[in-house]
Amino acid sequence: MRRDALIGRFFAALAVALLLASGAIAQTRGRSFLWKVQSGANVMYLAGSVHALTVDAYPLNPAYQRAFDASGALVEEIDLAEADPLNGGLGLLAKGMYQDGRTFSSAVSRDTAAMVERKLQNTPLALDLIQPMKPWMVMLMLEALGSQAAGLDPSLGLDKHFYDLAGPKGKQVIGLETAESQIDRFDKMPERMQEQMLRSELAEMDTEQSSLRAIMTAWQNGDTGAIEKMLLGSFSENPTAYDSLITQRNRNWMPQLDTCLKRSSPCFVVVGAAHIVGPQGLLAMLQQRGYRVEQQ
Repeated sequence: MRRDALIGRFFAALAVALLLASGAIAQTRGRSFLWKVQSGANVMYLAGSVHALTVDAYPLNPAYQRAFDASGALVEEIDLAEADPLNGGLGLLAKGMYQDGRTFSSAVSRDTAAMVERKLQNTPLALDLIQPMKPWMVMLMLEALGSQAAGLDPSLGLDKHFYDLAGPKGKQVIGLETAESQIDRFDKMPERMQEQMLRSELAEMDTEQSSLRAIMTAWQNGDTGAIEKMLLGSFSENPTAYDSLITQRNRNWMPQLDTCLKRSSPCFVVVGAAHIVGPQGLLAMLQQRGYRVEQQ
């Protein structure tokens, strides 16, 4: 199951994010994964991020840079400064570890633990090394290994790329939420749900590299229909997780996006691709408010 990069940059090599998309919003192959949103004369740009990319993803479609240059503020899921170890980002990792003497193997079924052990045989990790981790942390670790094997690098992600450009260009950086709140979305899930998501990841690992490459191609082409075809089923098995990780957060962000559309200077908004599309996606929510959206 592909998830959004909910945990931010303090997980660095732990996440790749591309999620489902939907054909409910019209798209044209060859466009960017970027939308212009209008409220009267006011404009906002909304980009679907891949939080880990390959070297050959650059240079980006020029539409991204044009939108960024035209904007006065960069708005992302979090202010990536929170991910800096010097700002306490690494301290948040402690939430992914048991502090009460429990272990991963005691938290999941024997079958799940055995599945993880078999998968780890082809990685640098051993089961003993992950015993202090909670199931959601193990899931993200396995995702990270898969993305690394596919050549995806979080330091090349779309959000990181524009974050690094914002400072030198004097653009304000705004976070829609905090890094801690992203961690809490996983950490507060019941362990049964964490294990279910982990098992979904285990089931996908054998075909992960080819799937990631196909998703990358679809994202580069702005092909939301292809992404839907490949990934929509991931969350169909766990609608509760979709509600927690996507729908609720989208609703929480909408007031800030409304504010962006009242600014005299555009905002350039970068969030995970899963948040943008689908019946509970930001595009649908923006359209329901009467805003015009146009893929670039």
